[in-house]
Amino acid sequence: MNNKAFKYVKYLSYLLLLLGVGVFAYFVIASVMFPEPSTEFPVGTVGSAMGVDVMLIYAYIIFAIALVLAIVFPLINIISNPKGAMRTLVGLVVMIVIFGISYLCSSDTPVPNPAANGYFDNPVTLRLTDVGLYAGYAMFALTLLVILWGEIRSAFKRG
Repeated sequence: MNNKAFKYVKYLSYLLLLLGVGVFAYFVIASVMFPEPSTEFPVGTVGSAMGVDVMLIYAYIIFAIALVLAIVFPLINIISNPKGAMRTLVGLVVMIVIFGISYLCSSDTPVPNPAANGYFDNPVTLRLTDVGLYAGYAMFALTLLVILWGEIRSAFKRG
């Protein structure tokens, strides 16, 4: 990444950090100043609905920014370095395989929901939640394996 792009990414990181601290402060202040009335299932112990809404909107914005950057930066990498495009494409294929296997392993069986005295039975949400969890676990394990492999390889190269 060139220095100009690195500078913009650095400033964007600082801006998002400041926004995150501000949204978190708003969440804490809103939950203290405007607590929800107590209910049978104490939802209000986490914070007021107003604070949670702001946190969710902020999370959606951060997710959208991450999604756009995850698409744009590999494209920039492919255009600026055509020889390294194969590495980018291998990474993309690995991600697609991980999500595909996660989808095949996921289920849509209903989950007990004590807050509503019933079951949470939306099959699309249940399946997507399982896919996200399984893919997250797989990527975490893959990250650990790559780090371990890199350390072992560098130890054998040195010694």
